[in-house]
Amino acid sequence: MRPFASVLDHLLIGAPTFEDGIAWFEERTGVRALRGGAHPGLGAWNALASLSPAQYVEIIAPDPGQPGVDTFYVPGLRDFKEPRIATWAARTDDLRSRFTSGLPHGFVCEPARSGSRVRPDGTRLAWSLAFPRDAGRGSFDGALPFFIEWEAGSPHPGLSAPSGLRLLSMSIGHPSHAELNETLRSLGIEGAVRDDTTPSIQVKLDTLRGVLVL
Repeated sequence: MRPFASVLDHLLIGAPTFEDGIAWFEERTGVRALRGGAHPGLGAWNALASLSPAQYVEIIAPDPGQPGVDTFYVPGLRDFKEPRIATWAARTDDLRSRFTSGLPHGFVCEPARSGSRVRPDGTRLAWSLAFPRDAGRGSFDGALPFFIEWEAGSPHPGLSAPSGLRLLSMSIGHPSHAELNETLRSLGIEGAVRDDTTPSIQVKLDTLRGVLVL
């Protein structure tokens, strides 16, 4: 069992536009996220900022070059009125065995997706993703993470994205807190989801502008 902050690979901050997301984040943290690139066929593009050598923030917004394409990573992203934490990715090193033959009872999961991109310096990043969902409650409004496994030898974005941030703590609130706690535990994630009327993911960051809660 690993706590939220330990299993976290990256946070996804959804924004109505690319410019809105970068400006909103820089105003609060003093760090300007670096543009990463588009997600072809997935309706979005992103910018990154490091939390540590193995963790980062991904600002994700609808890609105007892909009008009408569903924003796969954050459904409903085009309806966001302002930036906010939308969901998160948990790191694993046994993705395919865990989410093919070893899927916990009560879960559904599509086949793992592989992805890659080449940075401007020619470095190739490659990963696989799985999106396990509770059969009854889905992703719990984004509070249930998706899972990422980085390909062996692929550098982690936390090593190269703009620095100046550090994760101090992470917490989750949800109206179905007991059910979400049980679901997370079945995936090997330990954490006390608090009872809250509104689903939320909250992080405390040490930033260039002091301690910040998002």
